[in-house]
Amino acid sequence: MKRKIILLIMSILVLFSVTAQSSKDYNTFINIVKKELKEIHIQNYEEHFNEQYFVIREENEYFDVGTEVGLTNLYNICSQNDKSQWKNLVKNYFSQVKISRNEEKEILPKLESFETGKDYLKLRIYPIDYKDQISKSSVFESLTEEYISVVVIEFPSTIKSLSSDYLKKWKKTEKEILESAKSNTLKNNKEEFEEYKISDSFSVSVMLSDTNIFVTSSIYDLNNKYNSISRYGAFVAIPNRYGIILKNINKETLNNDIVQMMAIVNYMYQQGPGSISNSIYWFDGKHFYKVIHDPAKGYIKLPDGLVEMLK
Repeated sequence: MKRKIILLIMSILVLFSVTAQSSKDYNTFINIVKKELKEIHIQNYEEHFNEQYFVIREENEYFDVGTEVGLTNLYNICSQNDKSQWKNLVKNYFSQVKISRNEEKEILPKLESFETGKDYLKLRIYPIDYKDQISKSSVFESLTEEYISVVVIEFPSTIKSLSSDYLKKWKKTEKEILESAKSNTLKNNKEEFEEYKISDSFSVSVMLSDTNIFVTSSIYDLNNKYNSISRYGAFVAIPNRYGIILKNINKETLNNDIVQMMAIVNYMYQQGPGSISNSIYWFDGKHFYKVIHDPAKGYIKLPDGLVEMLK
């Protein structure tokens, strides 16, 4: 297990590193997308390729009319691979979209009732920037200032945000739906924290997965997942979608620990993919309090409660 975690960290820090792509690369990507759209007979769409999306203007086997098809994630995936693979990656993407659409047709009728639909609900963590996109149409809550927890429908091969229309359909409150999704997610999250030594003077505990897209939701279950939190609490961060970084607070090594924590969290956040936040929080066993820091300037301000506790 330890070896697996170490290899996973290294894959995040090294293999998944995304370098800036030129406009020429992006144009190559868009041309591949256009050719694939023609191949699968999607020709009536509104181009917004400069903003990395397009809008479907007629019914087809892949999308509903009016669907805004985002290309950012697909482009990022292509950017991490050799250009010789881009055509297959784009083709596979649209093939998966078609499969997912068929899955929706089978499962959505079960969501007509809360009793038959609740087992498909999960909770996924997204960066705070996602809030503007889903705030009027989805069920979510803001756990911290930097990320939000969104209720999604889990299909066999994809996920989709749960429409807030289901609140009225099911006669349920947002809190009830959030709790159901949270319960489903946490009971299926089997990952555990493992300690990873970064240097002779610094180690962190990590919970990571490259297969479970809900792993970061274990932020709600820290006391069970990490049952030896110190009397001073722990520093916690979710730099990207792959998992949670935790550093138990030791009064004697605090200064070194927080600086090192800032460095690794910021690096993983910058590298991505699926970046969530480079913020670090103090978890006191019940609540999260933001550590104010500026990585560029090395400025750090600990939460008042932690400062008082350390006196």
